[in-house]
Amino acid sequence: MQRSYPILKEKYTVSPVTLDQAKQWLRLDIPGYVAEDAKVEALIGAAIDYVEVETNLSLAVSDYEWYTNSLPCEIRDKFLIRSITSIEEEGESGFTEIPASNYSLIPESELRSRIRWNPSFRTSKTSFLVTFKAGYPDGKIPKRLLQAVRGLIAEWYDDPGDYVREKKTMVDRLLEPYILPYAG
Repeated sequence: MQRSYPILKEKYTVSPVTLDQAKQWLRLDIPGYVAEDAKVEALIGAAIDYVEVETNLSLAVSDYEWYTNSLPCEIRDKFLIRSITSIEEEGESGFTEIPASNYSLIPESELRSRIRWNPSFRTSKTSFLVTFKAGYPDGKIPKRLLQAVRGLIAEWYDDPGDYVREKKTMVDRLLEPYILPYAG
């Protein structure tokens, strides 16, 4: 069986870290001071992207699609799945949605979920499309990940130069428990 992995369909539109939060962290929360806003907004985006890529987590709820060539049961990696939007099976004339009464999302832990199928559900199809929402809901990002974003913003604001990292930084240590080695 060939492995497949979910892909990002639509990323969240509201940043999990606000400009006001970042300006407060950098001690730039001076009323009327906007000279550094564009720089701080760019740093927010870069820091969030860095943390999301390193941990393979979405820091806010996003939409994903997963094409698979077997009946989907376990969703690999850690995706913080919040809900399944739809599951469709591929036939000769395209995809047909499977009624939601035939499956349910079972969280096994915060970082892992599986799909439980109704015992009476039967299909001869072998290709499926699962659409789901995953990521941390508003205000639920673990403090350790939020601190990593904060540390990156501060580090890059204070020293925008390029240098070689020869030792683990605070951010590396904060992200370490969330990083899964890729064995594919």
